[in-house]
Amino acid sequence: MSEEGKPAEERGGEVVLASSQFLGHGMTLAASVALFGWVGFEVGKRIGAESLLTILGMLLGGAAGFYNLYVQLVIRPREGQGREESDED
Repeated sequence: MSEEGKPAEERGGEVVLASSQFLGHGMTLAASVALFGWVGFEVGKRIGAESLLTILGMLLGGAAGFYNLYVQLVIRPREGQGREESDED
């Protein structure tokens, strides 16, 4: 069935589902940056290097969050395609 033939409620539900998935990815990335930045700040306070460890923590959090985003959006769909192709054989 084409997109035009679907009721508005179904199309709206699909949009909400897709947007909530991507909002979740963005929140995960932001939370990892914030959490690692906070940990870097707290450790930096104890040893006297707040700004350096805060920046390093935020960079590490960004890298970890981006890796998670990459795994969720690139690697897992590829693995799913590989399973589907092997099931068809």
